[in-house]
Amino acid sequence: MNPFQTARQAKEFLTSKIVEEAQRENIILSEPERKMLYFSETGWTLSDVATASDEFDSAYDYRDYEKKIARLIRNAGKHIRKKSSADYDLLWQAIRRLRTEDHYLNVLIRKAGLRPRGDLLRLWCAGTAVVLVFIALIFLSIKYGIEPGRYLPSRGVVTLYIWATLFIGAILYQFFRLLLGATTVDDWIFGMVKKWNRLRARLRS
Repeated sequence: MNPFQTARQAKEFLTSKIVEEAQRENIILSEPERKMLYFSETGWTLSDVATASDEFDSAYDYRDYEKKIARLIRNAGKHIRKKSSADYDLLWQAIRRLRTEDHYLNVLIRKAGLRPRGDLLRLWCAGTAVVLVFIALIFLSIKYGIEPGRYLPSRGVVTLYIWATLFIGAILYQFFRLLLGATTVDDWIFGMVKKWNRLRARLRS
């Protein structure tokens, strides 16, 4: 049974952990930054959150704020998990309860890339199994002279390899998001796409 009966209880618990982590790292959270942790358009929130949101919009950058909070959440998760598995499970019970409603804090938690205990191992095992199966199929096709082109149209062979590559890429993408953090990986990919677009623009000019 989830000890958090309401989303409000879960939100207050999670927010307290973020504030504790900020204090541990000597990072100052301004009043608007703290109040934005409670923001929600439909669920429970602070009575003056609309005023805090307006103040936040005029003085802060959402992208920088989300990076800052996501890092605090990620570090708080690491600290709690290292300290106690039971406390980390409690953290996840709060996250699951909060996810039953629409809250801005859910977005920040997703950006942090937190995962329940055992998720990373399951993902790694699944990804490894898929890669090994794919390698085994290639090995067997070479050893026994099996040519996919005999059983599939030429386009089908290309499509097969494309889908296999995309599938493995998707697994690696999720793995690195869990390992390094969603924000870090997504920002790196976004940066690479921007560099590629600039390069294409130069080549065309």
